[in-house]
Amino acid sequence: MPVSVIIPIAPNDDAWVDLIPQLQLPENSEIVICPGEQNVNPDVSGISENVRLTVCREGQGRAGQMNAGAHRAIHDMIWFLHGDSRINQETLKQLGHGIARKAEAFYFFDLKFLDDGPKAMGWNERAVRWRAGWMKIPFGDQGFLIPKVLFSRLGGYREDLAYGEDHVFVWKVRQEGYPVIRLPAPVHTSARKYRKGGWLSVTVKHVWLTIVQAVPNWLELKRRQLMRVFR
Repeated sequence: MPVSVIIPIAPNDDAWVDLIPQLQLPENSEIVICPGEQNVNPDVSGISENVRLTVCREGQGRAGQMNAGAHRAIHDMIWFLHGDSRINQETLKQLGHGIARKAEAFYFFDLKFLDDGPKAMGWNERAVRWRAGWMKIPFGDQGFLIPKVLFSRLGGYREDLAYGEDHVFVWKVRQEGYPVIRLPAPVHTSARKYRKGGWLSVTVKHVWLTIVQAVPNWLELKRRQLMRVFR
């Protein structure tokens, strides 16, 4: 089955150029590049045969870009990838398994960091495995795969948030009672911001922002679970 891949493009970031040739997708799939108002002209030479590439210039900010790209998508399953994501054949194999299930569920991949960051990034990978695998709270750099109809039913990504639209969307999935399912294959992402900002500083900041955003959403999840029990 074909898939629509949605890739938001940050200002002045060309990391996505190296991702495109890695997207050896099922026949008739599409890649939707979402640069907002930026002027980009993707090179189509590295795209698989029978895969369509389009540019969606609607939407402001990453959440707005992804919502606009999802609205433009023509296939039943949509796969959100960051521009600095990197994938391999195992990722594509598990993508196929997720698409084939045809379930109203939310899927995510394992996160691996590229070797462009500090050596301590191994600790971050362990923390992500615990957060995503045990707590069922993956983040957007783990390649969200979801049926388009379910994404629309959940209202898409919130565009009024200063950060963490991916985090809040996962909570919405859980609050509405849909399964959150791990696909056991890696999506690699850059760790350069940890090198630039300092490993400890960036890590502590992300943990704190996550906790602040998670607490009210966790309380709302528990409230809804109790309501289902006592109906």
